[in-house]
Amino acid sequence: MNYRPGRRLVVLAGLLMVLSLGVFFQAAFVVVPLASAVGLAVVAEIDRRKAANLLQQLSVRRSMPVIAARDRTFETVLHVENSGAHVAIADVRDVVPEHCIPAFSLHSCEIAAAHRQDVAISYRIPRRGRHSFGPVWIRVAGPLNLFEAQKPFDCPGSVRVLPETFASSEELVKDTGAQLQLLDKITRTRQHGSGTEFESLHAFRDGDDPRRIDWRATARMRQPIVRRFQVERHRDVVILIDSGRLMGSDTDRGSKLDCAVDAALNLARVALQSGDRCGLAVFDSEIRGFLPPVSGIRSLGNIVESVYDLQTRWNESDFTRVHAELQTRQAKRSLLVVLSDLSDAETSRLQCAALQQLSRRHLVLFAALKTPLLNDIIREPTDSVVDGAKKAVTFRLLRDRGRALHVLERAGVHVLDVEPQQVTLPLINQFVDLRRRNLL
Repeated sequence: MNYRPGRRLVVLAGLLMVLSLGVFFQAAFVVVPLASAVGLAVVAEIDRRKAANLLQQLSVRRSMPVIAARDRTFETVLHVENSGAHVAIADVRDVVPEHCIPAFSLHSCEIAAAHRQDVAISYRIPRRGRHSFGPVWIRVAGPLNLFEAQKPFDCPGSVRVLPETFASSEELVKDTGAQLQLLDKITRTRQHGSGTEFESLHAFRDGDDPRRIDWRATARMRQPIVRRFQVERHRDVVILIDSGRLMGSDTDRGSKLDCAVDAALNLARVALQSGDRCGLAVFDSEIRGFLPPVSGIRSLGNIVESVYDLQTRWNESDFTRVHAELQTRQAKRSLLVVLSDLSDAETSRLQCAALQQLSRRHLVLFAALKTPLLNDIIREPTDSVVDGAKKAVTFRLLRDRGRALHVLERAGVHVLDVEPQQVTLPLINQFVDLRRRNLL
């Protein structure tokens, strides 16, 4: 417990100092300030003890949501209870996490004897992840306001800050539902093609492919029997999120990684609702996490838990590690959705080679997230040699990036080149289109 003098004690001490100046004019006057100082010290000590007793009678508990939306307001309620027999006037301050807004707030409240006072505080946190609150500091003044006592109360709390479309079940429909292609078309549209998933056995009819005759069934039924297949309905979708240094660039909606996580979670929701199995992998210079494909919309919670607090480590991304990992973990042909970007020519060459290797076994959709800073540099006026050099380097990076994307397209990789803050809708629509065309 900490103590500090109250405002009234400071004022009285100042008056006592002024009073003590009379000693210079009359030596006998020294008795007056001395007696006053002793009396003030005794009264202040009594007030300090009463302030400490008042503080000892207080207790705090916290009520706050488990999940909050990124950069959306949520409320924390501190329940301050006074079990003593006297009224306590207290200042309450909550210790908040680093990225919380507001970063400091002090609330005064009056708690009657044997009563509870609720202090409601509104916060917002513009960064994904788990954020911890506490302790709660309470400061109480004595009855005479000569001394104040304060101490921290161990009242921890934490909130998981998710992308705003995942904070409530209605957000996706409210924000983006009107712009998405209707997902009902996936199930209602007849999917053409021979397919690879076995459906049934039927008697041979004119026009059937003789190569599909099931000879064992033919021998058993004593008439030609053919196998019929349908387009595979439950396919594997694996979303690969790059958390390397290129994904740390800022946009008007957080970093590129924030936009990638938002798009990945929305795509996962659509894939699971469509009946597909969906998995997730996170990588930079190494594989940081891998969740095998799972089915059912209830599995979305596991996917959200695995990436909602993902942050970049500023390492160089290594696609060859991803290729080697998928060779062992995901042998079945799948749709691989890669959320990343390309940089200089040498790095792009290595990344393209790894993506081309992946496209030989899997259907690859590469979502290249542009870096807004490069476009800003191009639009800036050229006022000096340094500005001209910056633009020259920027144009070269964009040229190398464009060439790399062209190489990927020629190699059979489906490329989506978009601004980070606009990636969600084009990515989902591209997924719907690939699924409708049965390219997997």
